[in-house]
Amino acid sequence: MAACSPVTLVKPLAKKQWAASATLGGPLIGFGNAVIPVPYTSLGAAYGLTEHSTVTARIHSTAALFGVAQLDAGYLRQLRKQQKAIPGISIMGQGTFMIDRWKGLARFYPQIDLNAWWDVGSKGNYCYTGLTSWYELQSNGTGNRKQPSNWIPAWNVGFCRERSNWSTRLELKYLAPFTSHDALTVDYKSPGENGALGVFVGFMRKF
Repeated sequence: MAACSPVTLVKPLAKKQWAASATLGGPLIGFGNAVIPVPYTSLGAAYGLTEHSTVTARIHSTAALFGVAQLDAGYLRQLRKQQKAIPGISIMGQGTFMIDRWKGLARFYPQIDLNAWWDVGSKGNYCYTGLTSWYELQSNGTGNRKQPSNWIPAWNVGFCRERSNWSTRLELKYLAPFTSHDALTVDYKSPGENGALGVFVGFMRKF
């Protein structure tokens, strides 16, 4: 569940535009008699290289508080604009580097996001859906468990509300749908015995 974060970016920024972002949320877990999302947080920045491409960087602040430095960096490219019912499409290549403060153990995870979006109304709001492909390069995953598959996907659906230079995003994600969570200590919640559902809120300020 190391990739328990929302999609970094769906649409590119304008050329030479900066943006700062913050996210909150994570996979749903059983907590006492309640089901709650893990309150993971992240802080990020993005810059528009061209009208169709944007570079991003993000730190995972909750992970850092618990002793793991985690940094994402990526490149987003718009493949096409929306044309009537045919959605706009973007692809993002991203890398995540993680290192812990106790033993200095480090790992690198490549990731590819493919998203489609549809504009809603005239204010720039949009809904989106997509597939995240997270790749485990080691034969053993977290906790030194045998990694059954090096490809760990996640599906997402979301809605972004745009207001002037501010945007707010709500996202639902099905994390690791082909990976069993039965042997894990955490009581992850999902439709079956695999993966976990995640709920996230994101905020962005453009400059």
